[in-house]
Amino acid sequence: MKNLSVLASLLGLAAASSAVNVPGTNLEARQDPDDLLIFVCNDGLDEICTNMCYGAFCAGIGSSLQYDQPDSATKRNRRKAAGCIASGGNRCSTKKGHASGFQCDEYPFASSVPTGGSNTRLNRCVPADQNRKQGGLISAFYRSSYCMGNNGGKCQFNVEFSNAGNIMYCDQQNCDADDDNEVIGPGGTANDGDSADDGTDDDPDAGQKKRTTKKRTGLGKRLPGAPVYRTSSGLELDLPRGAQIGQRAFVVLPRNATLWDEQAQFGNPNRMRALDEDEDEEDEDYEYMLANLELREDTIVEEITPGV
Repeated sequence: MKNLSVLASLLGLAAASSAVNVPGTNLEARQDPDDLLIFVCNDGLDEICTNMCYGAFCAGIGSSLQYDQPDSATKRNRRKAAGCIASGGNRCSTKKGHASGFQCDEYPFASSVPTGGSNTRLNRCVPADQNRKQGGLISAFYRSSYCMGNNGGKCQFNVEFSNAGNIMYCDQQNCDADDDNEVIGPGGTANDGDSADDGTDDDPDAGQKKRTTKKRTGLGKRLPGAPVYRTSSGLELDLPRGAQIGQRAFVVLPRNATLWDEQAQFGNPNRMRALDEDEDEEDEDYEYMLANLELREDTIVEEITPGV
């Protein structure tokens, strides 16, 4: 199986991808069983990366996941187990007294299962625009030739985090921090049609009000001591757990960064229409984003700075 990375950057990567004179761009992809889905944790994904890092490194869920093409009922049960649906307590809902403009983000993704056997699912209340961006990136990855043509449309991957700076938990430390926004879900199963009245159970429908998110100091900075790699399109990324020269990388980039921000801010413009019986809810949620997302293949060509 060829090693795979999906590198998702929201604003700055398009410029970096135009770099020239990058060495080794004709390298063949390295054969390796460890496939990577790498999130670039810049200003647009800080709360999302915090939640994924906590689940992967602190809650015992791990970073190895499998997309198993679950049906709508299975995904609904997983959201309930994580606490991101009405019967699961969805604390991010305005009906529960939470501020508007937030959604319930679960880890692992409702579309995936941990390969290490963990049954734990957890949630974090995150800004709605960040949750939508993550959903769009994951949907684009699932539609790649790697996932669509692998084991009947199923694919296994490890989530990894680059440019996480001082984002909590991504350094695999501070797991005992007092963080009441990381909550283990209740488990169990959901009923048909189980959802929050205000739409905060569904990724595309909450937080329609325009809001300003305060940027944290240090976002987008590299993790001290992590090795830094250059890709064939000129990206420079720190990958704390390492990479290999010749490793393939699938890069998801917005074609229009301004439109990308607007789509994430205001959600699906067609949300009010009813879904067809044979239409997958999660896929339809991000259909409006996919035309603005470009999936390109990249390659790790150089280790710029060794890890220490």
